[in-house]
Amino acid sequence: MTNQLRSTNTSFLRFKANIFLVLVAICFTLNACTENPKDENETLGTSTPKGFFGNMQSSDAFTPVKRGNTVELPRDHMSHPDFQLEWWYLTFVLSAEDGQKFGLQYTLFRFNTELNAPQSAKANANAENSAEVNAKSKSESSAETSASHSSEDNLHTNANNHIAKNWSNGQQWMGHASLHTAEQHYFEERFASGGVGNAYVNQQPFTTVIDDWVWKAAQAKVQTGAESKAMFPSVLKVAFGQSSTHHPVKINGKIPATAADRLLKLNNAPGVSAVKVSINLNTSGPFIKQGDNGYSIKTQDERLRSYYYSQPFINAEGTLNIEGNSVKVAGKGWFDHEWTSHLANSEAMGWDWFSLHLDDGSKLMAFRMHAMNENMKNSTSKHSEIFTTASYIAENGTKETIDQANVSITPTAYETINEGESARSVPTAWRIQIPEKDIDLSIRPFKESQWNNSLFPYYEGRVDIKGSHSGSGFMELTGY
Repeated sequence: MTNQLRSTNTSFLRFKANIFLVLVAICFTLNACTENPKDENETLGTSTPKGFFGNMQSSDAFTPVKRGNTVELPRDHMSHPDFQLEWWYLTFVLSAEDGQKFGLQYTLFRFNTELNAPQSAKANANAENSAEVNAKSKSESSAETSASHSSEDNLHTNANNHIAKNWSNGQQWMGHASLHTAEQHYFEERFASGGVGNAYVNQQPFTTVIDDWVWKAAQAKVQTGAESKAMFPSVLKVAFGQSSTHHPVKINGKIPATAADRLLKLNNAPGVSAVKVSINLNTSGPFIKQGDNGYSIKTQDERLRSYYYSQPFINAEGTLNIEGNSVKVAGKGWFDHEWTSHLANSEAMGWDWFSLHLDDGSKLMAFRMHAMNENMKNSTSKHSEIFTTASYIAENGTKETIDQANVSITPTAYETINEGESARSVPTAWRIQIPEKDIDLSIRPFKESQWNNSLFPYYEGRVDIKGSHSGSGFMELTGY
């Protein structure tokens, strides 16, 4: 009976994942057909890389990101369902007492796949697009900010009402958990439909959930202005059982033949999870609103943009149970929360992103965005527009935005990744220079093959820092 229940549970998980993939594929395809009837390869050139999020297209049905609308905390820890894309993203550089190094990642993604968005969202999008064209004065920006937040409050209410009308609410969720040891990689992704009850973000207490993966704050109610206490202290608990194909887990002395067989055997083995994580999180510095008070541009002309803030001052300690071996760990964490309606399309080809903890207590966020503009769509070249920026964050939490003219992010070595359909050449060694801050860093991965072979494959891993500063951090590379 127990084995039958486990088999049924495994089949249900597979069914749920397959349904999610079908829904996403249908929505992406319909969006692409609505926006552009031509085949993507015909339009962009057969050798042009696809965007990180596949064929999703921007639409007026989704709420736009607008300059002048500042991020407000703790309010904006919540979900923003009328924006097309959103993620809550944690990375950790951890060490054990014996010196072992670990890189841990947890990400919860939300996709709005509702093609027929509520009329309030469409009206809001059209109104904001018109206002964007007409004026950008400070007084107007102030008025627009207040009006937009009021409108967004209504949209969140409408989105919650939408839940009651349907079995699901047009939102799709995807969770990623990854752990790198010096020798092994454990990774798993999960899928869920919004409004069903097994994937959501709550504001009080702040909680992110997908199945039994839970990140939850300690305090149930926090007054406006107490932005740190709304999210920290908190506890992250995830357990995932799929190990890397490079270093597969042996079950009863045998190596499962395929990834599906491996997951099935792990689910059917009593009490087996390859990795169990329980990490306590606290902070020693403020939240950082990236860009202009949380308005973060990804291209010089601002056509690609998001709302984006970080918490780079996380202190983490807890336990990693790796295939039955319990290890106490401690280290530093970094949290990013970003939402947008402008990055899930073919123009946003990918990015090279770095979150770095430097030895003098300062922090550095830096990224290069790879984008395709209208003039490049008929080109077969793989070259793209590159937009570069950074945030230098002093030990006391003071942030300075470094513009494109004053930061250089240059690849210095490449790694061949042999996962997925074909070999990929990925730039995994970098040099980051910010002369005005006397920063000249050499960034290298702490191990090879830190690749998440997921629905949207990408590089995600721990890095070591040398040069003008030492330290450690994380690197994310998409679009390769």
